[in-house]
Amino acid sequence: MQSLYARAWYSKALALLNLKNPIGSEKNFEKALEAFDALLEINPKDTVAWQYRGNILRYLDRPDEALEAFEKALAFDPENIPARYFKGLTLGYLNLPEKALEAFRGVIERDPENAGALYYSGLALNQLGRHTEAVSALSEALKINPDNPGAWYYRGVSLYILGKCMEALEAFEKTLALEPSHAGAWEGKAKAYLSLGRRREALRACEKAIELEPSSAGAWETQGKILKGIGRREEALGAFEKSLILEPMNAENRLEKGRLLGSLGRCGEALLEFESVLQIDSSLTEAKINKGKALLAIGNYQKALDSFSKTLKEGTENSESWGGMGSCLLALGKYYEAMKAYERALALGTENSCTLSGIGEIYYELGDLTRALEFFEQALSLDIENAFAWNGKGNALCKLGKYREALEAYENLLTLDYESLPARYNKGIVLSRLKARLKNSGESLENQFQTAFKKYLELSGKLSENKIGSEGWKCRGLAFAELGEYEEAIKAFDRAAEYSPEYITPAVYKGISLICLKRYEEALVLFEQAEEIFYTNMGAEGKGDPDEEKKAEESWMMNFAMNFAGKKPILEILRNAKGFALDALGRYKDAFEAFEDARKVSGNGKISFSGKGIVFAHCGKWKKAIEEFDSVLILDPENVPASVMKAFALIRLEEFGKAAEFLEKLTLKDCDSDLSLCLLGFAFSKQGDLEKALRAYRKAIEANPKNIHARNGLAEICFIIGNSTGALKELEASIAEAPDNAYSRSLKGRVELEEQECENALDSFRRALTLDTENQRLMLWDAYGRYIYAESFFDEDSARFRYALLTAAGKLEKATVCREAKDSELRAYALYFLGLFYCKVHYFRKASERLEECLKLENSRKVKQPAALLLKSIRAKKPKHAWWEWWFAPGARSFIKKTGFGIIVALIFSILLSHPAASTLPFISWPAAYISQIFYPAGENITSWALYGREYVISVLILSFLLVLPGLSSGSVENGEIEPETLTPPFPDFYIPVSVLEDFTERLEKSLFSTEPMRESIEKLGKF
Repeated sequence: MQSLYARAWYSKALALLNLKNPIGSEKNFEKALEAFDALLEINPKDTVAWQYRGNILRYLDRPDEALEAFEKALAFDPENIPARYFKGLTLGYLNLPEKALEAFRGVIERDPENAGALYYSGLALNQLGRHTEAVSALSEALKINPDNPGAWYYRGVSLYILGKCMEALEAFEKTLALEPSHAGAWEGKAKAYLSLGRRREALRACEKAIELEPSSAGAWETQGKILKGIGRREEALGAFEKSLILEPMNAENRLEKGRLLGSLGRCGEALLEFESVLQIDSSLTEAKINKGKALLAIGNYQKALDSFSKTLKEGTENSESWGGMGSCLLALGKYYEAMKAYERALALGTENSCTLSGIGEIYYELGDLTRALEFFEQALSLDIENAFAWNGKGNALCKLGKYREALEAYENLLTLDYESLPARYNKGIVLSRLKARLKNSGESLENQFQTAFKKYLELSGKLSENKIGSEGWKCRGLAFAELGEYEEAIKAFDRAAEYSPEYITPAVYKGISLICLKRYEEALVLFEQAEEIFYTNMGAEGKGDPDEEKKAEESWMMNFAMNFAGKKPILEILRNAKGFALDALGRYKDAFEAFEDARKVSGNGKISFSGKGIVFAHCGKWKKAIEEFDSVLILDPENVPASVMKAFALIRLEEFGKAAEFLEKLTLKDCDSDLSLCLLGFAFSKQGDLEKALRAYRKAIEANPKNIHARNGLAEICFIIGNSTGALKELEASIAEAPDNAYSRSLKGRVELEEQECENALDSFRRALTLDTENQRLMLWDAYGRYIYAESFFDEDSARFRYALLTAAGKLEKATVCREAKDSELRAYALYFLGLFYCKVHYFRKASERLEECLKLENSRKVKQPAALLLKSIRAKKPKHAWWEWWFAPGARSFIKKTGFGIIVALIFSILLSHPAASTLPFISWPAAYISQIFYPAGENITSWALYGREYVISVLILSFLLVLPGLSSGSVENGEIEPETLTPPFPDFYIPVSVLEDFTERLEKSLFSTEPMRESIEKLGKF
């Protein structure tokens, strides 16, 4: 009776519990417990009562007491299956899976078909990590009860852990078929899909799990992993943050959050997360490693190095810590130690992309480009998204001269990171070098080159001041210099110097920019200051002390050899730049010394030898210049600029055969730049081989359509062979490219004269003279053009003809070509043309004087014959003079002639005015009266004229005849006018202009900028 009463209370409590009435249920369980306690006092060995008491205590959440009750029941009746079963449940509740499993196995031994025992034993096995056994147990349970969603769910969990994702997916599907709102099954399904790579389906399943159970930290964690896998890192970070709100002490999720922050570039926040993980679990090695990576990624290399070292000391050795140490040591410039660390990392673990990248960078810095390239490629084979390796590969290829492949590497990097500054900058460098190498690069490559540097400047300009830094401003300055924007480059170098006043490189590059702007004095002052800073930094007491300077240089060279192998020494750049500035200022001795000093500290001295060659060229010492260019070619036989300058020097020495032979060898080597071909054409033309010259000039124009010297040379040859149309076409192209080219315009004028386009020719000569006012040959051609124009368009007796020739003569008389010409042949030409012009306008005396002066000059063989013939013609044929010219011409008897002329004219007028009729005429009546008063005071003139009028008229006629007699006695030229021998002025020299030397100098000056490829930041090796 007592037993029935207790069971009634127990049943009522269960009913209330099922009705969601926990308070009523608890009260009834308490009453039931009192009843069973009373029963057990009566019969302590009642195993059923102990079993019920255990269950009541379990429901009242008193598991330890419940376990004692079950033990009592089993002690009295070991075959009590329910008691053993409930004991297993209680042990499971107490998180004692091993003991629970033992209890359930006891049940199964006694009742193999007990689905509950099989199910819970599967759960215990799952909890113990014995998933194969768990799957087996759960499968047996499902044979008995296939409608158990929990069994299907946990079977799926174990199968997923065993890697059997497809079977796990089927189990989760079975769970959901029985219980569609099972959040755990949706989460398990998401995990299975994720493992199968079906991320979109995984995401949908996970979203359903979160919808059903938003407070599931596991579901949020799974969603974070899925989103991370599909590249939605920001959303993944949000999912992990929600997971951590639910489980703030979950170290693994916090570690994952830190990794995500690091991959998003938020390395400072990542560092804080890793430190939080270590506060939760200070023994977590992975957190320590990632902390070091975060420090590395924010550029705190020393602290990162200390962190990695501490990790290795505290725990077992691991490859990631050694790799991190290697990257820190690499950033600190300790290459040997870095290499040792990387080798240790590789020895401890599998190959790591970042470690291999670091080794590649060490070889790159040490100048072993082939091995560097091998390691970068190995790194990329492991991680195709390794930005550091892509940049390193591009840099190595660029240094090896494989510009196309380097460009491809940088393009791949830009695919990964569109705003990569090193990729943008290095792409510009490669395009610049590729443009210089290719003969027909075209506008496309030029545009790409411009775009690359402009994009780099745009992106780097968006960075904050503290992120740009000294190195960033220096690179911006070099980018501006590459674009030819030297004023902007100077500003950038000034900013770089503000960050590192003791660092002379920005000052040196600023000086080179000033040289490019022709501000040589300012550049020289800057170089002197930079040199002072250099010696101060190296410990020299003063720049003026040679011993101190030598010690400083030796110290610097040793440091350079140890730490900066493969880079151009800044001291060499400084001294070479100083040499160019001094050379431009005409201080050739100082310039020579500067280049020699640069050579002493250089690796090979190519620029220094070239600089000395330029100094000798400016001094006109072409043989010594050739020796210097030969020194460059000994060091670098393939150096095309030095080869071209040697050929230029040979041409200046008029050794055209040697120059042509040397330049032809360059052509055979496929080193035929437009400049070398232009020089070759000139050498051939000077040798008289016009056909070869023509081919060379055309090739030069193909190589560089903007080469005006080649176009002028081609036009000259076309003109010589009579192809005036071809000549004009080339000259128009040359003038379009360089409107300020005087030679092109003068040659165009000559061609137009040949084509009888005299007005156009005069315009061409006028424009040429405007551009080159001191060119004496152009003055002669301008005068000659005026003469031909007058001959073509005016009658020789016309006033316009005389005016045109007298104007031309006047210009020549005033010009230095007649008065101060150093070239006697030019002066002879000028005097000849003056004689010709004066002869044409019948100024024979002046013509004779100029021709006589012309014949007295030496070195005028080409002019002497026509000048002598013209003078002989003037003298022999006695060309007709105007009668008044004879009377007034200057000479030995000019005074007597002028006096005689005056007396004769006075007598004629006196006789005529004495006539009686003269006093009656207007205007002359008063002089007639005056004359009559003098000679005939008594008025006898009327009588006298009446008696001697005929004699007076005869006297006037005789006196008049005497006046015009010189003109009549001069005679006239037989067969008309004197015809002078045809003679044209000497052609303006088509000599390869000094501008070629200036172009070469400018190229060398720009090469001093030393635009080395930009290294990717070592911070990128702190990859999470």
